[in-house]
Amino acid sequence: MNILYITDNDIMGHGGGCLGARKYYSAIKAYAEKKNANFKVISLGQNLPEAMDVDVVKNRKLDKSARLHGHSNFMYFTWEKHKDKIMSYHPDVLFLGRTRLGFIAKELKRVQPEIKIITFVDNIEYDYVDSYFALEKGIKGKILKTIEKHVVKNDEGDAVKYSDRLVYLTQRDVKRCKELYHYNDPYEYILPICLEHTRNLKIKNPKKTVAFIGSLGYGANVSAVEMLIKQVWLPNFAQNDDFQLIIAGGNPADEIYRWTKLAPNIRLVADFNEPEDFLPQNSLMVAPIPTGAGMKVKVAETLSMGLPIAGSDEALVGYEDAIRDDKLGGIRRANNAAEFTQAIREFSEMCEQDLVHIALENKNLFNKYYTFETAKELIMDILGKLA
Repeated sequence: MNILYITDNDIMGHGGGCLGARKYYSAIKAYAEKKNANFKVISLGQNLPEAMDVDVVKNRKLDKSARLHGHSNFMYFTWEKHKDKIMSYHPDVLFLGRTRLGFIAKELKRVQPEIKIITFVDNIEYDYVDSYFALEKGIKGKILKTIEKHVVKNDEGDAVKYSDRLVYLTQRDVKRCKELYHYNDPYEYILPICLEHTRNLKIKNPKKTVAFIGSLGYGANVSAVEMLIKQVWLPNFAQNDDFQLIIAGGNPADEIYRWTKLAPNIRLVADFNEPEDFLPQNSLMVAPIPTGAGMKVKVAETLSMGLPIAGSDEALVGYEDAIRDDKLGGIRRANNAAEFTQAIREFSEMCEQDLVHIALENKNLFNKYYTFETAKELIMDILGKLA
């Protein structure tokens, strides 16, 4: 059996997309090793022993050019350049890392109808466009958003149409796929965000630490940080030396730099490798995300570190199992400034023993629902039934 996994993410890189790609890679590789199957990977970075001998190039020019060719992903050019080599591998099973790669599913099914294609739906890409363009203003922004929605819907629609199985992150994505593409999925495989293992924080700090971690150039996160700083932190905690707010993430928008200078107890961490590099033990993670799609990696990361979290309904989508099993209040819903303020106040009143108990429970919830073992079991089940 020949198995091929194509993703536009750097599997060994950082960030939510890379972590998701690593989850799938680990699960597929485990199946291939068990079945003694041939396994090849095409990914950004091409830094794996299974990497197929193709060049994967990503840059702004290719991204824009893909749209002019009617597609929503730079991998269109990788496919066009190397498709003869890819087809000569003659994969029996193809895994696609996201629905924006639907053009690959469409052409491979036409040439090789017997191939089994499994596509990972890490969010409904059509809906994600709204969040991605949240900071774009004016006529130009509307035009770009309209073009993006058009090309995304074409590619995503092809992924849905030509895949033999779809693997969703959340039940919300199942419902939305049905609404947008009139697809009634008889299988509804759902695989949530999964990370490799729990993590141990080593930094100790006597201050009550509240933290927000996420891409700081992404529109929904920028809106979340603005609300957190202006409506929650400045009116209630900015003058209290016993508290600190950490805002951490890559590519901060200009506004983030300005807002994080509005109080002396706000700290911006714009460059880091791992949260362990700056995040103290017994911190409270906050996720006031107003809009979005898919699942938020930051919640699984929080559970893996044993920290409590206060998150919006959007931030907690897909974590229903953990919320149901939460007995100590380590996962709390908050959807406006008053509710986040209250969550921070109640966190500040917790003693160390309370936080130790929450840490144990949250890590147990992580191990139960959100590890690579969950992904491996599902991939084994899907391929076992497709074979």
